[in-house]
Amino acid sequence: MASLSGIRKRLGGPIYAVADQCIYSASQLLLSFALARALSPADFGIASAFLAIVSFQYIVHTAVVHEPLLIKRYYAGRSAAWWSWALVLAVSIAGFLAWQFTSFPGPLRWAGMALIAGYEIFWISRSILLVGRRYLVLCASGALICIGYVAVLIGLKPASWTQALLWIAVIQLPFAILVAMSLRQVIAPLPAPANAQALTLGEAASYGWKASLSQFMSWIMTGGAILLLGSSADSVQGGLLKIYITFLLPMQYVLLALGYYILPKLAAGWTSERRKDAFRLFVKFVVFGFVVAEIGGILLGLLGPYLVVLAFGKNYGGMDFSPFFYAPAIFGLTMCLRTGFRAAGRPGALLWCSIFGALVFAAAMLAATPPISYIQTINAMTLGFACMAGMMMAWLFFIMRAAGSDQAG
Repeated sequence: MASLSGIRKRLGGPIYAVADQCIYSASQLLLSFALARALSPADFGIASAFLAIVSFQYIVHTAVVHEPLLIKRYYAGRSAAWWSWALVLAVSIAGFLAWQFTSFPGPLRWAGMALIAGYEIFWISRSILLVGRRYLVLCASGALICIGYVAVLIGLKPASWTQALLWIAVIQLPFAILVAMSLRQVIAPLPAPANAQALTLGEAASYGWKASLSQFMSWIMTGGAILLLGSSADSVQGGLLKIYITFLLPMQYVLLALGYYILPKLAAGWTSERRKDAFRLFVKFVVFGFVVAEIGGILLGLLGPYLVVLAFGKNYGGMDFSPFFYAPAIFGLTMCLRTGFRAAGRPGALLWCSIFGALVFAAAMLAATPPISYIQTINAMTLGFACMAGMMMAWLFFIMRAAGSDQAG
């Protein structure tokens, strides 16, 4: 019984974390499925461009709110929390307005503003719950979002992409109640413990700008590419690229969940006497992630032509799924390697690796023969991530050697 209890204790956390991410991933899959079936291919491409802005917002939220809070556990006060959240909203709205007025001319699309506000409320609630490891509530909230997407997109049948995006924003708003009820759990208790290191706005912003810039380089190759194709004359290509990335979501969220679960342990052991143990754990995680991503990619390459018709409809039956045999493994490898940079506290090094990958992607896109298709974009994306992964492995080897030299000295 004692051994079973020990196994349950060791595996319970990762299992619950993966379960939550599976439900969250399912909600995003359902969103894409429902949008593709509710809208025409052209409208789906435009809606995908707006959701790409939301994926940019998620990068900022993760860098300024989610990761610093996971590491520090508490905000120094309510003002630090509110100002951190306001910073994410301000940057996200500025990015949306820049895209709106340069690439999508016309009157201000308030659906985009509503989408940003709704998603930020939902993500804040998830960040607070994840810090407290309240996985049961997280799973329940993910299930509610799934039901909401199906209800508003399939049940109400929006007539246009504008209506669809507004309904998506509306169903996120009730999570503000969850934020209000859970906020006190991430505010440092008073009097603070002697060894407390509560998160301030300055620390969140300092960590966030480098981390978000490195993630932004990756976003250029994914969400940015969707934005580019979805805003073009052939917006259908943006929708096709959105479908490709949607099929990667389950693998992405599972690896994210495991990475965030081991991040506190890696961060604590990376520069301590248990550095070798932390490095072994990290290597196991990277190998596991690469293998899982490759197996998933092979399955999608074989089953994708059938799954896309089942999920998105007959309009997308002619998609080419050959990139799945190699691209997901590269993408998964890059995601796992990022965890090492986060644990080592090296957002600057991660930024340089990400810039290198983005430059390779940009060069490949410029060399591609127009009009640019989603397949050309996928190949350029894979090349960019492969070059990024190579530089990341070389840099992590340097970081580990430097840490070892410091300890020897």
